[in-house]
Formats: sequence, C-alpha cells, structure tokens
Amino acid sequence: MAIVKPVLRAFDHAKVIEFYVDWLGFQVDWEDRPDNTPFYMQVSMGDIVLHISEHHGDASPGGTVYVDDFRDVAVYHQKLIDKQYKYNRPGLGEAFYDPSILTFTVNDPFYNKIIFAGKKQ
Repeated sequence: MAIVKPVLRAFDHAKVIEFYVDWLGFQVDWEDRPDNTPFYMQVSMGDIVLHISEHHGDASPGGTVYVDDFRDVAVYHQKLIDKQYKYNRPGLGEAFYDPSILTFTVNDPFYNKIIFAGKKQ
C-alpha cells in the first residue's frame, strides 16, 4: 500500500506554525531549516500527513487537500471556531454530493485549501 503525502507551498515559517500547529492542531514531525535557506517540514495530525515547503519549485501556492472520512468532523469544526482564529472562520455544511456528509474548508495563509469531510453523527 502506498502512502500519499501532499506537498504544500509556504512562504513564512512563523505563519505555518500559527496556522497548522497552533490553530489546526498538527504537530511538527521533523523539519529541515538550515540558516538562510528555505525550510521544509512534515506536519501530521493522526493519519493526515503533509509536507510544507518554502523551496521554489516544490509546489505551487493554491493547492487543495481533501481529507475524507474525518471522524467527528462537526466536533473538530467547533473546536476550531472556539479558538477564534482571526483569519479563518469556516462554515460547516452538507456536501453537495451527499447530504449525509458534512464538510468545511480552511484556507492557509499561502492560498492552499484543506477540505475536511466526514459523516454526520
């Protein structure tokens, strides 16, 4: 079985930490951040693993990651709303393709999107 790890482009290490770690709840698994060079890191939350790169050519800003079958999506959504992150207040709604699925989308500071989708409880 293959493991997919999307690479998302970023431009500011502090904003990556604020968004992915402090707000979304990911952890930094490892990072390569030599002095005066672009950073590259892996963040994860449960089974979700993302690579985030400041390196030119690794990825283009504006990517989308779809997280399917996210357990307790409504609970996680409320947890994020309760943090009152000033740059993102995503709405929660039924998926257009299946009313038994709830989705919400977050937009990172670098124009990347993550769509969280999970069954209604």
